[in-house]
Amino acid sequence: MKTTTSFLVVLTFCNFMNAQVGINTSNPTNTIDINGSARVRNLANPDKKIVSADAQGVLTLISPEEIFSPKAILNTSMSATEQRSTIYEGQCFQPSDNASSCTVSLNHYSSCAGFTNAVDTQIIVGQSINTGNGQFLGTWTARYIDDKGFFGTAPVANQVPPDYPRISYPSANTSNYLGSGSFSGQCNTDIVTTINQTTGSIKVESVKRSMFAHLVYLIGVARSKSL
Repeated sequence: MKTTTSFLVVLTFCNFMNAQVGINTSNPTNTIDINGSARVRNLANPDKKIVSADAQGVLTLISPEEIFSPKAILNTSMSATEQRSTIYEGQCFQPSDNASSCTVSLNHYSSCAGFTNAVDTQIIVGQSINTGNGQFLGTWTARYIDDKGFFGTAPVANQVPPDYPRISYPSANTSNYLGSGSFSGQCNTDIVTTINQTTGSIKVESVKRSMFAHLVYLIGVARSKSL
């Protein structure tokens, strides 16, 4: 009888351990299902930091700048052929919100003569408007703003010749930085932004040709509040 009772206690305990627990709900859908708010006292957050989980799954608080602190991406090889390296890939905008947008901030330079001073570049992904009626066009595009070289097709005031990159826009969502390289002539690199209009995600890449290296620092990613 004692053995039978012990077995039933163990069986009941195992069933409880594998059960789903509901708080304010009789039909939990996960291991713990809370119908209402939750409070974790050791996560008191007067500075409005972000709740994160460490490698062991323990919840902790981190500052926003820790997520997108400067990160170095080195696109390098000893070949003159094209080589791609991903700078940033992730969520940018909410397709259901016309005003949703994001800004990717970079600092970058290359091994090319004429492109050895670092350039600050902002990639702003957002919608354009119809100048005739002021309505959104429904398609997100990337715009590039640099602190040296060109803004669009016009030179800006603070370029310092001869050591600044000549910047052109050979196609939509692409900026092209030119210089004199080590592979017998012109070297160049593109910063290419690929936009998924359906999901709102983007991919920013360094595409280098005829140079040894393109060094990019990802400074930060700022998204609209709607996300």
